[in-house]
Amino acid sequence: MRRREFLKTTLSMMAAVGVAPDLLRAAELTQLPLGDVSFDKSVYEKNQPQTLAIYLVGGMGDIVGNMTHLEQIRKEDLSAKPYPSSGFTMTKDGFWQEGGGASLQNILDNAEYQATYFRTAYDRSLQRSHGRAQRRWMHGHPTIFSGMPITLMHVLNRYNAVDENTLMPYVRLAGGLQFYDDEGASFPLPSHLRPVTIEIPHYSNEVMTNPYKRNSIWDDANVEEAIEKLSYEVNDYGDPITSAMQQRGKISDFIEKLKNDPLPGGVEYPTHRTGKIIETAMRILIGNPDTKVITTEPGNRWDDHSNALTGHQLHASQLFEAIEVAMKHMKAAGRDNINIVVFGDFGRNFNINKANGWDHGNNQVVYWFGGARYLNNLGIVGETKLYVWSKKARLYTRPVEDGFTFEPYSIAATFYGIYGIKNPEVLTGGHGIIGPSSHLPSKQPFLKV
Repeated sequence: MRRREFLKTTLSMMAAVGVAPDLLRAAELTQLPLGDVSFDKSVYEKNQPQTLAIYLVGGMGDIVGNMTHLEQIRKEDLSAKPYPSSGFTMTKDGFWQEGGGASLQNILDNAEYQATYFRTAYDRSLQRSHGRAQRRWMHGHPTIFSGMPITLMHVLNRYNAVDENTLMPYVRLAGGLQFYDDEGASFPLPSHLRPVTIEIPHYSNEVMTNPYKRNSIWDDANVEEAIEKLSYEVNDYGDPITSAMQQRGKISDFIEKLKNDPLPGGVEYPTHRTGKIIETAMRILIGNPDTKVITTEPGNRWDDHSNALTGHQLHASQLFEAIEVAMKHMKAAGRDNINIVVFGDFGRNFNINKANGWDHGNNQVVYWFGGARYLNNLGIVGETKLYVWSKKARLYTRPVEDGFTFEPYSIAATFYGIYGIKNPEVLTGGHGIIGPSSHLPSKQPFLKV
């Protein structure tokens, strides 16, 4: 049973036994306040933003982007299992060299790239439930069940910034279920704004599949033309069935062209599945300005309660080496309007448990790459302290007192701001964009406009 159907059934039962109307209203989900949104189309047209949102289901350990407390953990013997003497090298800016840190450092050091690493995205609720975190951070709101890209599509649709001729405005690659929840508005998105799903093969040399391509029964172009003609005759022009037939052909042709286009010289993505996902996303964003948002989960899960040392090392290395190539691709294509944001459920405990794993934490590192047209390059932002809740059991990072921090809802607010939404807090339960500049060490705002 879907959540909304469950709530309706529950509300009916409550009404039948005489529960007060105010309580009934309180139990309802919040609706998207689309009428309250202030949208500046001139900012949207100036920025021409495109976003790749990468969600790390399970939660990546913040040690990947913040190893600065490892010396204290070793010196004071705080971890149930000691950190190995090898395989945990810290880069000059405090990243885990063997666990994605080499690429994070390379990107930060390259003057031609842009990257900001926020080390203090802190969930003050102190709840560490996967389901709750995924709903709230992918929705960007505690009680509106609308994924960030879906909410954006509703706004763009309301202000006529996209229409039925916009090709694949929202693309979904591999996972990210809550990103495309559409239960926040009183009406669903029109079909041409719904996510287009492209699958990434697990065991193939192909970068991407084309589910929109003709199969054997469509090989005869005359047959396809006849079917499309019949669709136009039976349905009104602009009818969803007719529109779907038209869009299917356009999408198929675009994917086939995309698969065969050569990459710029020197741009070579890794061949593992995460590399294929990032390559596919970048091919689409660079090849199709109509695509406003792509969401994905990399080809692995991050909830490493056991074997985290090897699991995280492999997964983080694969992810950030692929993003490093994406930055090179972005530069070669001369694109300063594409941004990549990486975040997840939460960070992880720094204590190595008996199963060589890391348990849940509340603080996480948010990685934001590219977008030089509308984002300032802030480097490393946020200072943490090690909180020893229980020696050899619970070791967490927290923002230092009076230091810079933000709730993960502000990721959604910043995302909306990039697209010209001037008051994103109405869509995030009161949480504004990451900042303001007075609380950032550089005194520069993260969002330029």
